[in-house]
Amino acid sequence: MRLCEVEDLLSGYKFEHDDLTPKQMLSIPDCFAYFSDDVDNNRFVCKVYKTSFGTDRWIMLMWDDCEGYALYENPESGEYELAWYYCGLEEPLSDAEEEKLRSCYCPCTNSIK
Repeated sequence: MRLCEVEDLLSGYKFEHDDLTPKQMLSIPDCFAYFSDDVDNNRFVCKVYKTSFGTDRWIMLMWDDCEGYALYENPESGEYELAWYYCGLEEPLSDAEEEKLRSCYCPCTNSIK
């Protein structure tokens, strides 16, 4: 499944709850994702996240309560992408710093099954 298909499939959940506050995550019931290139089939829980600023809401694929991936539309390309997410961060890290901190599975491609 392509990332845009995941967004289409789960986008209805993004605005179901009008009372979602900034930095709040809400689980999508009985919804899990696996990356097709992950031989261990690590399970990621699907959630909705409201950003700190503005009105954006993202589909999140969370490995645990702190770490996972945000599915977002890149404003420059218009394509959906995954970005590593860690709830304790206040600002982005360099790629090297991110790699040191990341403990969940890292997909090689943007494919999900």
